[in-house]
Amino acid sequence: MSGHAEDPVLEESKRFFTFFNLSMILVAITGIEIVIIYVETFDGSSIIGVLFATSILKFVGVIWWFMHLKWDKILNTVLFIMGLVIALVTFFAVIYMADTHPEIAEEDFTVNPLEDKWEEGKNYAKGDYVLEGDSYFRANFDHFSPSSFTDQVDAGEGLSSAWTEVKGVPHLIKWKVSHGDLIEINSNDPSNHFFHQYEPVEKENIEGTKISLLKQAASKKDFRIRVRSEAYLTVWPEDPNQ
Repeated sequence: MSGHAEDPVLEESKRFFTFFNLSMILVAITGIEIVIIYVETFDGSSIIGVLFATSILKFVGVIWWFMHLKWDKILNTVLFIMGLVIALVTFFAVIYMADTHPEIAEEDFTVNPLEDKWEEGKNYAKGDYVLEGDSYFRANFDHFSPSSFTDQVDAGEGLSSAWTEVKGVPHLIKWKVSHGDLIEINSNDPSNHFFHQYEPVEKENIEGTKISLLKQAASKKDFRIRVRSEAYLTVWPEDPNQ
């Protein structure tokens, strides 16, 4: 005979190392995904795009090698892809049929500087902001305000100053939306940085507030709010270029 069949032991050994090397690559890709999520080195849409691409790479690796489509008949691959396409189309059709555009209550979206002046004989919590003169101060600990702003207060370990002056202007930010899975609020002015993103516990009739220290005074016209539901994205104010 002019030819010899390939050694089955050698063939299985090659497959083993193929699976092992692929598994290490999948582990590395997963590690990259974790770093991207927790470090947040770039904006949310870019993160989603990168995660989508890495998920496709892992999916192809699993079905092509671990599910043995590489060594099966081409008909099995065609049938698998057909079923996958039908499932995806059905999934997204159901999502879009069941979902509606989130509505942002524009009159309830407010960004206002805090103007709470310091008062004598009032309970303050750690982190509270007050306006004293022309400057803002943050409470260092829970306390009951004395007769004078400059008087020291017993912090449990002796007398101490209750307030620390801060650089900037604290703002109260409020919002209200009809429904959504993810809310993102950010300043349009790079010099007055603010970014807040969270997933609300309640998915319907969402109301939220946040106090944040900004570099300078601002109003809601300097901000943008984005609300994402399962299938739709609502932005205020709307981008005229879209």
